[in-house]
Amino acid sequence: MRGGRALAGLIAATVLAGCVTAPVHPPEVQTQPDFTLPPAPPRALTVGVYSCIDTSGQRRPTKLPQELSTAVPMDCTPYLIDAVRSVPRGYVFLVERQHVDELLRERQLATLALNTPPETTAPAAGLEALPPPPARRLITLRVAEILLIGQVVAYDRATRQAAGGLAVNGTGGSGEYVTDLVTFSLRAVAVQTGEVLGQATVSKSVTSLSIGGHISKIYDTSTVEFEIGGAGNEPVGLALGAAVRSALFALINQGLRDGWWS
Repeated sequence: MRGGRALAGLIAATVLAGCVTAPVHPPEVQTQPDFTLPPAPPRALTVGVYSCIDTSGQRRPTKLPQELSTAVPMDCTPYLIDAVRSVPRGYVFLVERQHVDELLRERQLATLALNTPPETTAPAAGLEALPPPPARRLITLRVAEILLIGQVVAYDRATRQAAGGLAVNGTGGSGEYVTDLVTFSLRAVAVQTGEVLGQATVSKSVTSLSIGGHISKIYDTSTVEFEIGGAGNEPVGLALGAAVRSALFALINQGLRDGWWS
């Protein structure tokens, strides 16, 4: 019982020591950070999202000789679309552009079905045949005014790192604290002129923490050793989603301030 208390105390002291030796405290990543926006413009801006990809080229660190998995998701379009959908009503009208080819193909099939005349029976004797109904058409797709182009531009490993350990009389503990940074960039491009209206770049931390402890006891004829440890890694998708949402709201605030988001 006494050894267990000593182990817990040493592990806690090691973790606290590691946090204190860090030169700068990393920012806290929240799942849904709160952002404030000024009053909505008179009308919502029509926005299209084609693709959002990872251009950092970073691979997930593994012990295998070949690294196949990427450090961040290669397609971050779902994160950007989810961030746009979280914007309050009145600011943005989102249109589909990533799968516009499939959308146009389905509209062609729908137009063909609408314009196909229904089967009619021959009129009764003495009655005139009714004229065919007018052809129906689909309304024109809404054209985007702004394109949102996002990409993961960097994934920096071990930007902050601290480690420590302590052992007394065969009982000890150790800990390690590592912070990575994922950087996301988002820009708004005017469809009519191709002008880059604004850009926002946001970095978010990805934190990993590992702790461990051990107890060694020497008896007359044997030695007993006990080890325990654990690790916690912040999900990269959580940090990337927060970075995307931060960049989007920063871009909206910039556009409302400069007058082009209206």
